[in-house]
Amino acid sequence: MSPLVKPGKSVQIIDPHDQFDSRPSFSHVATSTGPSRIIATAGAVGADGNGKVPANYDTQVELAFSNLHRCLEAAGASVKDVIKLTYYVVNYDVYGRRYFKHLFKFLDGHRPATTLVPVTALAKPEFYFEVEAWAAVRQTPLQKVDVVVVGGGISGLQAAYDIQKAGLSCVVLEARDRVGGKTLSVDPLNEGKVVDLGAAWINSTNQSKMYAMAKAFGLKTVVQNTIGDVVMQDIDGSVSSFPYGGLPTAFLRFPYYEFSI
Repeated sequence: MSPLVKPGKSVQIIDPHDQFDSRPSFSHVATSTGPSRIIATAGAVGADGNGKVPANYDTQVELAFSNLHRCLEAAGASVKDVIKLTYYVVNYDVYGRRYFKHLFKFLDGHRPATTLVPVTALAKPEFYFEVEAWAAVRQTPLQKVDVVVVGGGISGLQAAYDIQKAGLSCVVLEARDRVGGKTLSVDPLNEGKVVDLGAAWINSTNQSKMYAMAKAFGLKTVVQNTIGDVVMQDIDGSVSSFPYGGLPTAFLRFPYYEFSI
C-alpha cells in the first residue's frame, strides 16, 4: 500500500503503511515539496533577549517555542514549513509531559517528524527544555515587476501603494522581519504598557502627509492632552513636573541639555 500523503505549502506529511497511528502529535515522515531552501536552527532555550531564564518550567518551555518561532520568521519560514523537530527534556516524566500543551500550541495542527531526547542536563543548569528545527521553504520562480522598492518603512510602503494605484507591479524588499521602519511600539515587560521606539505623534500641520495617510486608511488616532503639567523621569530616576509647553527643571539647571536634545 502506498503511503498516505497530505500535501502542504512546502511540506508533505507521510503516514507509511503498517506504522502505528502517530496522530495528532507528529508524523513518521515529513518531506519538502519541489525546489526548497533548507533552514536549520540551533537549539532554542527558554531565555529572553537579556539572557534571563525563568525559573518556572512552563514559562521556560513557552519561551523556548517563542524563540524558535522568531528564528523561523527571521529566516523567512513559518511553523508550517518545519519538517523535523528535535526537543531535549531534562528530568523527563513519561506520565507528566508538561511540555506537550506548549508543543501543540506551537504546531497549531502541523505534524512534522519529531524526536524526543530525555537528557540529564543542558548547556546551563537552569535550562529545562531545548528545541531545534529543520524547515523547508518552497522556492518560487523569479518575479518580473515594474518597480523594486527597497525598504518597508512608511515611505517605502506608501511608494508601493502609489505604484500599484498607478497600475504598475512592484515588490518591496525589507531586511527586517517586520515593516514600518522606526514606527514601532513595544510592550517590553508584557504588562500592557506600550513604549514608542520611533514616531510618537503626528499632526495635520508639520506631518500633513502622515496625517492624511492615517485618515485615508481609517487608522484610530488619540488626541494628545495639552492641559496641565508634563511629568518627566530623568536618567537618575528622579521625577519632576513642568507646565505643558515649558522646559523641565533639569533643563533649567543644566543648559547644556540644549545640545543633546
